[in-house]
Amino acid sequence: MQLRLVANSPHNFFNPWGLENGPEIDESIVTASGKMLLLDRLLPALLKRGHKVLIFSQFKTQLDILHDYCTFRKLKICRIDGSVSQAERQEHIDAFNSDSDFKVFLLSTRAGGQGINLTAADTVILFDSDWNPQQDLQAQDRVHRLGQTKPVVIFRLATKGTVEDSLLLSVEAKRRLEKLVIKGGQFRTMGQKINKDEDLDEEKLKALLLKDGHVYEQSGSAEILSDKDVEILCDRSDSAYERAAIGDGNADSFKVVETAATGILAS
Repeated sequence: MQLRLVANSPHNFFNPWGLENGPEIDESIVTASGKMLLLDRLLPALLKRGHKVLIFSQFKTQLDILHDYCTFRKLKICRIDGSVSQAERQEHIDAFNSDSDFKVFLLSTRAGGQGINLTAADTVILFDSDWNPQQDLQAQDRVHRLGQTKPVVIFRLATKGTVEDSLLLSVEAKRRLEKLVIKGGQFRTMGQKINKDEDLDEEKLKALLLKDGHVYEQSGSAEILSDKDVEILCDRSDSAYERAAIGDGNADSFKVVETAATGILAS
C-alpha cells in the first residue's frame, strides 16, 4: 500500500495543505510528483478543447491532493468518495451534468464506480489502477452510458520502475486470462461443466497471458513532451480512432515519459 501511495505523490504521507492554518498551496503540489507533472500538462489541454474530465483514484488522500491542485489552478470541481452521502452524491452528479462551469469530477474508484451516469464527461483519467481490472472497467463505464454522444478517451497514469509495473502486468494477465477462457470455449453458464478436452501447457498459458510471451517496453529518444505530443493525445478524430482500432503505431502499449521538476521528458 505504501509503495502504491508513493508512486502517486509523496504528499500522500504528509500533506501540509490539509493542516489547519497550514501553508498556502504552491507549485510543489505539482513538481513533487511525476504523475502530477503529467496531469498538469494534460488536463489544461483537455479543458481548453472543451472536454469534461473524470479523474479516478483508489485513495482518499490522493483525492485530497487532486482537490487541492484543482483549487490551486482555480478549477470548479465535483467530488464523490466514500464519505459523501447519497443526497450529496446526486447533487454533485446533477451539477456536473448540467453546469458547464464544472469541468472536472474527482471520484474514488470504488465509491464512484457503480450506479452513476456521467455522460457529460468524455474523458476519464485513471490516476492509479486497481489490482482488480473490473473495478477500473466499471469506473470507465460511468461515461459509456445511454445518452453518450461523444467519442470517449481513457488515460491511465502509472509510474515506471515502481510497484505499478507489477500491478499493471498482473491486471493485463487477468484480462488476457478472461479472454482466454471465453475464446477457448470454456465460458459456461452456472452449473455447466468446463470442457477439459484441450489442455493448456505452461508455455502456451504464458504466451497468452503476456503479449507474444514477452514483456514489451516502449522507449525512444529523450525530448520534452511537446505541443505536438499533447495534440496527438487529445486527438478525437475519426482517423485517430481508426489507427487505434488497427493498432497502428503500437497503439496498445503505454507511452513512457520521464518527468522532472523542470519539465516533462518523453523517453
